[in-house]
Amino acid sequence: MGLFQPKVTPHPTTPNLSGKTAVITGATGGLGLETARQLLRLNISTLVLAVRNIAKGETCIQDLRNDPIIRVRNPNASIHVLKLDMNRYDSVIGFARALEEKVAVVDILVLNAGMNSFTFERSVNGHEQSMQVNYCSNVLLITELLPYLESCAEKTGAPVRITWLGSRTYYIANSLEKRGFVKSGESVLGYMDSESEFQPWKRYADTKLLCAMFVYALAPKLDEKKVVINMVCPGMVATDLGGNSPILVRVLVAVLKAIRARPVEVGGLLVVNAVVVAGVESHGELIGDKDIVQPTDFIKSSAGQQVQKKLWAETMEDLAKITTLPSVFTR
Repeated sequence: MGLFQPKVTPHPTTPNLSGKTAVITGATGGLGLETARQLLRLNISTLVLAVRNIAKGETCIQDLRNDPIIRVRNPNASIHVLKLDMNRYDSVIGFARALEEKVAVVDILVLNAGMNSFTFERSVNGHEQSMQVNYCSNVLLITELLPYLESCAEKTGAPVRITWLGSRTYYIANSLEKRGFVKSGESVLGYMDSESEFQPWKRYADTKLLCAMFVYALAPKLDEKKVVINMVCPGMVATDLGGNSPILVRVLVAVLKAIRARPVEVGGLLVVNAVVVAGVESHGELIGDKDIVQPTDFIKSSAGQQVQKKLWAETMEDLAKITTLPSVFTR
């Protein structure tokens, strides 16, 4: 990984998203809000901001409508906010039901919400908080929405696009590769939820590794004519992710970002590329910047594949306690 990131080129063509509907989680700042802005500039007709704070979401709507480019190109776009707290399973389920009731068709789902935690805290559902937000609740949201999204694809005749914000941090730093879960019989979710095993410097990478493993396991089960799912890592971007880290870490990261980070506008361009420019060949893949990158050697190894199977089985067991799993998840 070099100090400076490669230059990002504009989209080869300008997509026109007129008539389309997009949903973005974690949309009140950073890459979520910037992705919303860029989709509106591409004439998206309906935009749903899935947010934890409704009042802040309403403020974001006004900010988007005041954007001079949006005011000229897409002043009549329909923009809504819906409540979604990724730290709670009940909020995820409630959001999914509200979305189905209020929005006839969804064409794009951007799973942007995430966090980087340096202190151990549990969610109300018992999972470590960043594990809940980054992994468990995103998996539940996909589970809850999948039948609805498949029906949307049947209505439009085009696959719904799901893009999940990933990260290549686990390529260089994670704590999972040397655990030997299968040999020891240790639970993957149990390890991630253990306070004694919590490693703040590797936690974000660990959760993003689990996200990647889940997508790699899920994608072959999906009908690409109905749902295309990919992941995207836009590199280091100048957002406030990790703003709750210790002061010394914040200072060091701020210096590194000043040297290396891409502007949020460039990060948003890379997310939009994965959402509407990348083709079906990106199904089940991680896009690093604009290129599909291969899974790590660990993920491809026999040990990694066994961890992936354990993760899938444990995740399905966890979710089956609170919801009815679609058949694609159980076969």
